[in-house]
Amino acid sequence: MNEKAIIRLVRNATLKINYAGHTILVDPVFADKGTLQSALGVYKTPRVHLVMPISEITESVDMVLLTHNHIDHYEPSVKQYLPKDIPFYTQPQDKDTLVQDGFTSVEVIEENKEMGNLIIYRTTGHHGFGPIGQMMGPVSGYVLMAEGLPTVYIMGDCKWEPYILETVEKYRPDYIVVNSGGAVFPEFSKIGGCIIPDEEEVMAMLDALPTHIKLIAVHMDAIDHCQTTREILRNEARHHGADMSRLIIPEDGESIIL
Repeated sequence: MNEKAIIRLVRNATLKINYAGHTILVDPVFADKGTLQSALGVYKTPRVHLVMPISEITESVDMVLLTHNHIDHYEPSVKQYLPKDIPFYTQPQDKDTLVQDGFTSVEVIEENKEMGNLIIYRTTGHHGFGPIGQMMGPVSGYVLMAEGLPTVYIMGDCKWEPYILETVEKYRPDYIVVNSGGAVFPEFSKIGGCIIPDEEEVMAMLDALPTHIKLIAVHMDAIDHCQTTREILRNEARHHGADMSRLIIPEDGESIIL
């Protein structure tokens, strides 16, 4: 098969993925710089501009995957730019919000969804542990699988833990998209730690996972409560002696051919 899978980082956790004949938009956030609420009450979100027109982001998109309905993964302007009848796949807890926003083709993926050669599996995890994890609520990830293509696991805002390792062992992905921003809420994180993986967790993943798996690190340099930047992650990887061929840290707008 000559078809290639391509992942393009739009900004933060927003991805545009060409896979198995589909163009998939993950966690759409189109908002202008500084137009959304701050997570810490310090800097308005997002902290950086988009590097491409919204029309370029939405071009040819035929489905949307939503990992969870937080402001840095789905925000009010999205309904202005996407067709109301676009297939929108989500976790059960977020369907009502999308329907209320006028989307007419919203479908919950309970376990998996088959579309020709493409199978999408929904996974789960923890968006932090203890009280902060409970406050953040349910979060999902997705595994994209198709014959003749690398298997891609989009972890979502899930922390690295034994359960995620079990998920990896079940689906055996070739690539894992990791939300590596190390986001914190100071009043809770002193006890429960960060709510998505930070640079040390990414190193732990590289150490624990089979060496053929490559990590694509995103969700950095755009939200004020994300403490891990691209440069901090690179610095940690160099200090750790990580195999940099296994750690891909794309810039906004960059495309990765899998």
